[in-house]
Amino acid sequence: MKDYIKCGDCLKLMKELPDKSVDVCFTSPPYNDKGSAKADVSEHTEGNHKKYLHVETRKDWFEWQCECIDEMLRVSKKYVLYNIQGIKANRENLYKLIGHYAKRIHDIVVWYKPNGVPTSTPNKISNSYEFLIIIKSDGTKGVDVNSKFYRNVIIQNNNPNKEYAKIHRAVMSKSFCDEVIKEFTQKGDIVLDPFLGMGTTAVCCKEQGRNYIGFEINEVYCKEAMKRIESTLCDFEQIDILKENWYERFV
Repeated sequence: MKDYIKCGDCLKLMKELPDKSVDVCFTSPPYNDKGSAKADVSEHTEGNHKKYLHVETRKDWFEWQCECIDEMLRVSKKYVLYNIQGIKANRENLYKLIGHYAKRIHDIVVWYKPNGVPTSTPNKISNSYEFLIIIKSDGTKGVDVNSKFYRNVIIQNNNPNKEYAKIHRAVMSKSFCDEVIKEFTQKGDIVLDPFLGMGTTAVCCKEQGRNYIGFEINEVYCKEAMKRIESTLCDFEQIDILKENWYERFV
């Protein structure tokens, strides 16, 4: 199966997939392992993983993400492309995660954002980059890109997708997603994004001749993702099929 969204806990849904059933996993997980004191688990708050706590038996971000990455590695034929930014609340666990997968990491691509927002505190370091950690699945010896020569630094302004800001406060930058899909996947590949959010990965895949699978726990995000995907398709017959069977809700 390909080109579909399922609404539910991504860890549970990945465990239902066969080994090596997709070509590549590409995702950007919730960053903030500390959560928000004001956030309620029933709300679709981004920037933390509180919305997953009612389906998870653990509250530790590092342990949870390792389990998610292990499942992504199991279902991927090639590798996992894991996009994450180091912030105050997750930096220690992020560095621990890099060490945990040190033997599997092929490279870490740095996404430098020239338009990164400066820190509001004087005399502090502004954060203007994110990581794209390339973690190899079993049997993968190397990682190929589509450009003849490619550097491990992406210089790309952050495209914040402002039209979706009222729904989702941390939508993946489409220009960055386009670059990753273009270089690290092939036409016809199946790309799984277990934290689909507003569907940026799926949209980029369809525009570039790739296939997608998307998991997202929030039903509102799933519906908005489907609207975005529909707007990228020119085949109206295909749109009708997707409208009828666009996602399956898991409790």
